[in-house]
Amino acid sequence: MLEDIIRSYLYTQYNDDDNIRAFVTAYNTMAKNVYDWMRSANLPIFVGGYNVGDQLRWIARGIYGVKPPVLASGRQLVLGVFNTFTFNTVPFNTRKVINQSSQVVVSDDLFKRIMTWNFYKGDGFYFTIPWLKRRIMRFLTGINGVDVVNDQHWSISVLFSGSGASVSIIKGFRKLTDSSVYNTQTFNSRAYNQKTSVLIKSNEYEYASLFKQAFDSGLLHMPFYQPVTVTIIG
Repeated sequence: MLEDIIRSYLYTQYNDDDNIRAFVTAYNTMAKNVYDWMRSANLPIFVGGYNVGDQLRWIARGIYGVKPPVLASGRQLVLGVFNTFTFNTVPFNTRKVINQSSQVVVSDDLFKRIMTWNFYKGDGFYFTIPWLKRRIMRFLTGINGVDVVNDQHWSISVLFSGSGASVSIIKGFRKLTDSSVYNTQTFNSRAYNQKTSVLIKSNEYEYASLFKQAFDSGLLHMPFYQPVTVTIIG
């Protein structure tokens, strides 16, 4: 971009008018200040902590054509089965289905993570399983949509089948507590290759549930049309 604006100028016949000359000078000064702000604001760069609030939404709408997303969540409550309702609330031998839903406007941090998911091109344009895992890890760990080093994505599982894709996020790690190692147990007490483990939960991926909600709400785009199921383990 140019470092200076194309300044407005005063016609020669008005050079002797102090008021008009002051107006043109003030106009050029104000226009230069606005231009300097636009050069330093980096409006297309939505990641990080600079662009927030209404300015972030203005940038998303004006430059990227994205409206502030809304997370929708709901559950279905079935009444009628024994011990599913309080006394005298539902007539005998009837069944009642109650759909409960809620909608919440996302925070700036989550908004930027969603935009990074949909607009980030640094992973390339060829789909692979590591490609998808990197994007998921970036969503889970990249604060304000910032790209992070995410070459370790063992906690993400991606499986494809005839019915679609299944994504599992493991919030924790497994600890081996017992195994059928030779000469460590009595005869015929364990099956061959049998092992026992426990899942130790972790709060490392606190955005896992929000990732699932965003995915179920259709806010995160995928490069294929198969149905995708997101499961959180732990």
